[in-house]
This record gives sequence, C-alpha cells and structure tokens, in this order.
Amino acid sequence: MDARKKGNEHVLWLDRGEPVVASLQEYIGRAGIRGGSVVGLGAVEAAELGTFDPVRRTYDRTTIPGPRELLSLVGTISRLDGRPFVHAHVTLGAPDFSVVGGHLFEARVAVTGEFVIHEAAIDSSRILDDATGLKLMRFEGET
Repeated sequence: MDARKKGNEHVLWLDRGEPVVASLQEYIGRAGIRGGSVVGLGAVEAAELGTFDPVRRTYDRTTIPGPRELLSLVGTISRLDGRPFVHAHVTLGAPDFSVVGGHLFEARVAVTGEFVIHEAAIDSSRILDDATGLKLMRFEGET
C-alpha cells in the first residue's frame, strides 16, 4: 500500500494480493478518519459479495473468483464498535463484458487498486437498527 494525503483527501493504491476492505480499514484507523467516503477502481479476485434479504434479515453471499475489473467501488466510512468500518458496494466486470455487483465483504487486489478517500468533518458510527437487523450509520456528537 502507498498513500498520500492533502487536506481532507487521501489517495491510496493497493498492490497485488492485498485485501481491499481490510487494507482500507487499516489505513483509516492509522489516519484517524472517523467519517467520510471512498471511491475506487482496479482489478480484484476472490471477491465476496452479498445482497441483503430484508425478510430473512441476512445477506445472501457469493464469491466471484476473478480476476474481474473493479469498475466501481463506492462506500462510506464510519466506526463500528469503536473500530474503522468501510461499507462498500462494488460493480465488477467479467471478460465477456457482463457485470455483477453488490455489497463488498472482501476482495483481493488482482493487479492494482486505486482509491480516493474523502475525510468528512463529521464523525459517524454504526448502531443496530431493530427494524432491519442492520447496523446503520448514525452521527456522533453535536450537530
């Protein structure tokens, strides 16, 4: 991983073999980021994706072996149980130009991963919502 920061913007690239979500969360923790957003692209493999079933209140999961083009990663940054948490959705492209997407649990960089983090001036955390069974983002502190 290599990263640069200027103002509230952080630019990172991840090398082949690095885990995407774990690496982003590790960087966010070191940088002291408590809220924000992340976007990215590149190529990944072993991508574990999910879609949430609100009736069963659980994720249906699948693993896309890859490699696949990471056409888009869009996510939010918050805290979960006091630790950095990235909630990301991805769109992945296959060699036949078909596309699949969903909630990203984890993926490994296949070639390169390029990410931009916008650090927000507002802290946020995840709190269990009884109605959905999900840990939803909520703001911390004063408004």
